[in-house]
Amino acid sequence: MAIGVDTSKWKPRKVKGTPAYIFRNRLARAVAGTGVLIGLALHFSGFSENLRKQFDKLYTDPIEEVERKEIIANFTGVRSGSALRRKMEEEDRIDLPHK
Repeated sequence: MAIGVDTSKWKPRKVKGTPAYIFRNRLARAVAGTGVLIGLALHFSGFSENLRKQFDKLYTDPIEEVERKEIIANFTGVRSGSALRRKMEEEDRIDLPHK
């Protein structure tokens, strides 16, 4: 430290213990609490029921799409990229008897 510098008058390097710290925490709790209350009110009220139904249509797949995905998952084997490339190369060969 330099001689003659009064370090007791310096600003604190940490916010903890200052009025700004208390205000910041209270503001954060108020914003979070208000958000939770508004979210619960909208969730349990009938106000957002129509909106929820409209959004459900966007996120749900039609039954045909669900069945198609299940068929693909159940009846096709899991193949690696090298196995798929090998199969494509075999199909392109002209010396095989099926061509």
